[in-house]
Amino acid sequence: RWAVERGARKLVLTSRRGSEAPGAAELERELTELGAETSVLACDVTDPEAVARLLDQHPVDAVFHAAGVLDDASV
Repeated sequence: RWAVERGARKLVLTSRRGSEAPGAAELERELTELGAETSVLACDVTDPEAVARLLDQHPVDAVFHAAGVLDDASV
């Protein structure tokens, strides 16, 4: 959302699960409604060949890495 609100018009969102990831379809729809051309794709970034194939098909201008695991708990 942040990037689209600041003028990004073509986004490629990747995760290991791609469009099967929870919330992916909703996010793609929201970004499209905001005016972005959005693709949600599966790509394991630990696989160099998979990343090379992705980059061959979708040249990159910028990268935002937002992976993480949140596990709130008492210590």
